[in-house]
Amino acid sequence: MYPMPHECGFRSPGEQNVPPLVGAAGDSTDTNHHPTRHRPRAARRPGDQGVIPHGIMFHHFHDGHHPAGQGSLSADDLRALLRFVGRGRILGAREWLERAVAGRLEPGQVCLTFDDNLRCQYDVALPVLAEAGLTAFWFVPTATLDGGVERLELYWQFRVRCFDDIDLFYEAFFRTLATSVYAERVERALRDFDAGSYLAQFRFYSEPDRRFRFVRDEVLGPRCYQHVMDTLIQSMGIELRELARDVWMERQHLCRLQAEGHVLGLHTHTHPTRLTELPAAEQLREYRDNYMSLLALLGEPPTTVAHPCNACTEETLAILRGLGVRLGFRSHLAPGQHSELEFPREDCANLLRQMRCGGAPHQAVVEPAAS
Repeated sequence: MYPMPHECGFRSPGEQNVPPLVGAAGDSTDTNHHPTRHRPRAARRPGDQGVIPHGIMFHHFHDGHHPAGQGSLSADDLRALLRFVGRGRILGAREWLERAVAGRLEPGQVCLTFDDNLRCQYDVALPVLAEAGLTAFWFVPTATLDGGVERLELYWQFRVRCFDDIDLFYEAFFRTLATSVYAERVERALRDFDAGSYLAQFRFYSEPDRRFRFVRDEVLGPRCYQHVMDTLIQSMGIELRELARDVWMERQHLCRLQAEGHVLGLHTHTHPTRLTELPAAEQLREYRDNYMSLLALLGEPPTTVAHPCNACTEETLAILRGLGVRLGFRSHLAPGQHSELEFPREDCANLLRQMRCGGAPHQAVVEPAAS
C-alpha cells in the first residue's frame, strides 16, 4: 500500500513499528512524547531580556521557471532576508530539534521552515541555504507523492499565472460568486464583516485578502469554494492538470533533503484547510497516512509537524503525541503557545516588509500562559 523505504537507499525500519495511537480525546501513555519538563521557556514581554525562540515560515519562491505571485520570494530576497535576520541567530534544523526537545533553546534563536512540499522551494531556496551552510524543516503533505493534487495550491497557481494582479482575480472570483447559488448567503455574511478584526494576527493581509479569505473559509467552506473556483477555471478554458506541472517535489527531492541533513515533518496527507472541523477519526487518518508515507519513503519516523492553516486543538495534539511527534509549529506569533507542539512562527512576508522599511527584525514576543 505504501512505497518501500529502499527507494531512497536508506535502511529499512525493520522491527521499527508505528507507535500505537491513542484515542482522539486521550493522552499518550509514553511520557517521552509529552515531556512537560521540555516545554519551551516562558516568553518575555517587551523590555525583558529575551524573547521566545521561533520559526520563520516560507511558502512560495519564484525564478525564470516558477511564477512570481503574492508573497513569493526570489533567491536574492532570501539571501537578503537571512542577512537581515542575522546568520548567528539561525540554527540548523537538527540542532534546533535537539535543543527544543532538551529544553535548551535560547531566547531569540530562530529556525527556517518550509510548508507544502513545493518544487519552487527546492529549485530556488535550497541552493541559497546550501550557500549559507543552513538546513531547515520541510513540512510535507504526502498525497501528491501518490499522484494526487492539492487544490488549494493549484488555485494559487491559477491566480498568479492567469491574472496580472491579485485584485483582478478577486474581481473575477466575486463576479462568478454573484451568479452562483451561494450569492445570497455571501451577501448576508458580508453585511457585518469587519476586515480589521478578521485574521488580525496575520498583519500582511490587505482588506481584500481578508474579505476573500472570510468568504472562502467562513461562508463557503471547502466544498462550495471548490465549486466556485472550478467553475471560474473552466469558464476560462483551463485544465487543473495543466496547473500542476512542476508544482510539488517528488520522492527523489525529499530523499536528497534528508541526506543533506534537513528535517522532514508532517503537514497532513491531503492538506485540509479546516482540519479541526473534521471528525476525530478523519484527523487521525490524515496524520496517520502522512506519517506512514514519510516513514516508508525515508526509513525513519517523522517527529515534527507544522499545523496546516494553523488548525490545531487539544484533540489534534493528542493524535500527534500518539504518533511520537515531539516538536510542532503554529503559523503565527499570536499569544497562545502552551506546549512543545506549538512553537510560534513569523511569516517571511512580515520580515521582508520590515527589511524594506529599514526596521529591525521582529522579535517573537508571545504572551505567557496564564498561571
